[in-house]
Amino acid sequence: MYRVMIVDDEPLIREGLRTIIEWEEYGFQVAASAADAMEALRKIPEASPHLMIVDIRMPGMDGLELLRAVQERQRPCPRFLILSGHADFEYARAALQLKVDGYLLKPIDEEELSEQLERIKETLREESEEAEGRSRESFIQKLLSGEGEASSRTAGLNWSSSEIVLIKLLGRGEPDASAVAAAKRRLTEKFDRTDEGVVFSAEPYFGIALKDSGGRSAVLDKAYRLIAEACGEMDFDAVSGGSVAELADLGRSLEKARKLMKRRFLFPEGHIITSEPDFPEGVIHDDANAANELEEKLILALDAANSEAAESALRRIGGFWLAAGAPEEEIKTGFAARMSAVLSKLSQSRPEIREYVQLLDAELTSLYEEYRYDRLIARLASICARVAEKLQTAGSGPDKQVQRMIELIRRNSSENLKLESLAVALGYNSSYLGKLFKNATGDYFNTYLDKVRIEKAKELLRKGLKVYQVAEQVGYANVDYFHAKFRKYVGLSPVAYRKNEADSR
Repeated sequence: MYRVMIVDDEPLIREGLRTIIEWEEYGFQVAASAADAMEALRKIPEASPHLMIVDIRMPGMDGLELLRAVQERQRPCPRFLILSGHADFEYARAALQLKVDGYLLKPIDEEELSEQLERIKETLREESEEAEGRSRESFIQKLLSGEGEASSRTAGLNWSSSEIVLIKLLGRGEPDASAVAAAKRRLTEKFDRTDEGVVFSAEPYFGIALKDSGGRSAVLDKAYRLIAEACGEMDFDAVSGGSVAELADLGRSLEKARKLMKRRFLFPEGHIITSEPDFPEGVIHDDANAANELEEKLILALDAANSEAAESALRRIGGFWLAAGAPEEEIKTGFAARMSAVLSKLSQSRPEIREYVQLLDAELTSLYEEYRYDRLIARLASICARVAEKLQTAGSGPDKQVQRMIELIRRNSSENLKLESLAVALGYNSSYLGKLFKNATGDYFNTYLDKVRIEKAKELLRKGLKVYQVAEQVGYANVDYFHAKFRKYVGLSPVAYRKNEADSR
């Protein structure tokens, strides 16, 4: 039960408040009452109220002065409901500035008071849970750091066995601190409700002291689901340091989890990792000749436009570094360097893809942004597949793709066409596609688009449409801009062109 103190200088009000509602039904009990502020201050230490209902106008120290005095002295500070016999705006405003929980007018309305109590009870419950959560987190952190030997019963953790799960939020770049804090807070709320673990900070991660209740596999699966819900759209890794029989041994679980987290780059997603990952098939060991042979196989696979064989060679090259225990940065650097060398050699023997290969340099640099090994391999395999496709079609020249572009332009010239959007539609790099188009047509993309639009404009002008109508229909939102473009390509203004065409007929 939450304890209530009633402070009012009118005895009838004090007694009326005691009997107006069934306090216990709302989770409260009236622990004390006082006729004035000074009596209230004397009784507060013993009564320890969670809620004070205070008359705003009393002789001597009024309700607001009492409120200020209690806020300064009492920790934790109780919640407040202010009573007044007058709808006094200035009193109400002053009370709200002091962050009271409610302002009630006399005579007290039973329904209104009941609603206030329901709301305050929920606030007190949330505060209690937050305080308990902070206490439990503090206990776990002291236990893991060896700084304290607080009783597990004091923290309410009578667990038969437990383990540490560490969580690392992932992204291309370090996740924002506020995002990490928000995910930790959401996870804390979930575990506070279930009483199946304690969430704590463990820089640069956050963790869960996880209660092992029932089958361990089911416990870890449920914990993973709760972590995923708390992290929302953010990606993450979660690792376990293994179960221990005593809370005092949780430090061992934390140490193992930290060691395992150092290898997180190699882990697949979808579950809590409990052991070192197995090496992929085809791993080769410390054999430099074998690694060089794989590089040659990669070049041959690409030259033959065989993307599947190229991906196989890539995976085996990666296996070479995995077997050697190479760290994440070394693996990324190794792949970027070898891939660059392979593409450079290939472009020397196949000059038709030289420009395209040059455009891939930026993508090779971005390999360092990947934070999972399997995604790094997928990114490299994608590069190989695109190079293979380019080599497969290179023999027939660029006419096919250029023709597709021309058809798209002619059909959609009145739309807000951009080279970038066409590149996405055709599955090409926009810079490469622009060069391809220029080499085949002799015009840059924008120039060609203008020429198509102007030809359509000439046709519409000959039909007698007004200049602003023509500009709109061919894709120019600004009439003045249309005038400038038309004069540039035709040598006449739209009006002069229409007049000349009419005179010639």
